[in-house]
Amino acid sequence: MAFDMYLKSQRVSIEHYEEGLFTLINEEDCPKLIDLWNNFYNGPRINPNDANDIVHELIKIRENVEGNNVLSVVDKLLPFFSKAYKLQESIRCVSD
Repeated sequence: MAFDMYLKSQRVSIEHYEEGLFTLINEEDCPKLIDLWNNFYNGPRINPNDANDIVHELIKIRENVEGNNVLSVVDKLLPFFSKAYKLQESIRCVSD
């Protein structure tokens, strides 16, 4: 199972084995990521401002998990969400 996110023709996936990212976050520090997790399989749409908030939340996570395998997931997601904000485009999410 994967959770696919689309920004125009670009696609990024969060694979089932990468969902551990969400176990490292809490609602106080990462409310947008928690919201994404809660709606993970409901096909949420992420607007550009929320994408920007997620960028900042991912940076917080990255600062706290050095040496952890979650870094590769964070590093994959950061430029994708940043691009959505810079282009002022929404991200369309689809799960299988």
